[in-house]
Amino acid sequence: MPFVLLVPRGAEAAAVRRAHPAARVVEVRAGRHAAANPPAFAAGDVAVVLGLAGALREHRTGDAVAYRSVADADGRVALTDPHDAGIDTASLPNCALADACTVDHVVTTRTERAALAARWSASVVDMEGTHLARALAARGVPCVMLRAISDDAARDLPALERAITADGGVDGLRIARAFLRAPLAAAAFVRGARAGLRTLEAIARRF
Repeated sequence: MPFVLLVPRGAEAAAVRRAHPAARVVEVRAGRHAAANPPAFAAGDVAVVLGLAGALREHRTGDAVAYRSVADADGRVALTDPHDAGIDTASLPNCALADACTVDHVVTTRTERAALAARWSASVVDMEGTHLARALAARGVPCVMLRAISDDAARDLPALERAITADGGVDGLRIARAFLRAPLAAAAFVRGARAGLRTLEAIARRF
C-alpha cells in the first residue's frame, strides 16, 4: 500500500528522512497551517502523519502512540487504524492506541495537561492533528497518525508557550530565556525530545 508521510518540518522531518531516506516524505508547517498546500494524492494512497506529541497522562517519554481519534473545539475526528492500513505497530516502543487533542501552543504545565485530559478524554496532545485530519478527510484520503512522546505528564516544561507559535514560528530568544530560568526542566526537555526523536526514527523505519 502506498504511504505518504506527513511530518512537521525541522527536527521531526529530519529524523524521519534520516531513518528512511527512500520514503515519500512531505514536510508540513507546525500548528494550524499544517494543512496548507496539501500534496497530491493518488488513488490508494494512505496519509501517515508522524511527529512528536506530549503526554497528558499515562504515556512516558519515548513511547509510541497510534491515534484512534483527535479532537478540538470543532469536534472529534476518527482516524484509520494502523492495522487496517497494513501497518504493524507491535514492535514499536510501548505502542498504545490513544485519543488525542490539538491545541495552538506548547503545553508546559501539569495543571493544563490534566485539564486537557479531562476536557477531551485524551491522553496525548499535539498542534497539527485535527487540522490535518479534517483536510485529509475532506479529500477522502485515509489517515493514520503515529506519534512519539517527547514529554510526559510527570513534570512541568520550561515556559515555552509563547516561544513556539501556532503557525510554527520559533522565537529563539524566548526559548533561551525559558531555558535559563528553569535549567533542570530544560535539561529534562532536551532529553525527552531526543528520546522522542529516536522513537520517531523507529516508527519511520516501518515504512
